[in-house]
Amino acid sequence: MLELSFDGRGFRQPVLGAIHLRIERGDRVCLLGPSGVGKTTLLNILAGLDPVVLPSAFTQGSDLRVGYLFQEPRLLPWRTLYQNLVLVGAKREEAARLLSQVGLTGYGNHYPDQLSLGMARRAALARCLAVAPDLLLLDEPFASLDAERAGELQALITGLLDQNPAMAMVCVTHDEADAASLAAQRWWLEGAPARLRVEGGGESAGRRSTAAGPDSQNAGPLWAEARGGEGA
Repeated sequence: MLELSFDGRGFRQPVLGAIHLRIERGDRVCLLGPSGVGKTTLLNILAGLDPVVLPSAFTQGSDLRVGYLFQEPRLLPWRTLYQNLVLVGAKREEAARLLSQVGLTGYGNHYPDQLSLGMARRAALARCLAVAPDLLLLDEPFASLDAERAGELQALITGLLDQNPAMAMVCVTHDEADAASLAAQRWWLEGAPARLRVEGGGESAGRRSTAAGPDSQNAGPLWAEARGGEGA
C-alpha cells in the first residue's frame, strides 16, 4: 500500500537518517520513542507534509487518502462541528453520522470552544474519517486526557479499525500499554543517531509492516532496523 524510502531528514542537525519502510492495508502500528527523537517528524513525512522529503521518496502510496489526527484538534474555531466536516467534503447527513459514530450525537451545531479536549479530539477524528482514509495517522491521541477518557478514545479507535479492516493506522504514543492493546506491532525510534526498530507479531489484529535500512532484507526477522538520527 505504502512504501517510503529516504536518505535522511534534518533541521539544524540530523533528525532522521536513512529509512525504508512499508505499510500494508489493515496494518496497525504504534510508534514509540523518547520525546524529541523524531516521531512527529516521521508522521509528517508519512502524511506528505514535509516539503523537504519529495514525493519521489514514495515508491508506493503517494496518492493514498490520509486522515491525520494532530496532537491539537485543529478544528476551525469559528465553524461548527458540522461545518468543519463539510469543509473536508462530507455532506451534512454524513457529518451527522460521523459525529454519532464518535459519540457526539447532537453536537453538530456546537463550536470547538464549547467542547472538552476529549470531545474535540473525537470531533477531529470524525473529520479524519470524513475523507474515508486508507491510512489513519494519530499523533499522541491520548495525551492530556485522564485515564477514563483515554480508555474511551482508545476503545473508540479500536472499534473504528475493526469496522474498517482495510484501513491502516500509525499511532504515536509514549505508553507501551496503549501500544500493546491498540497495535499489532510497534516501531521504535531511539538513540542518537536514532534507529528505527520494528517489532512484529503482537496479539492484536493486523498484519506486520516492515522497516529496514536500504541494504536489509525485509522478509523474516522479528526485528528490523533503519538507520536514523536525532530528532524532534
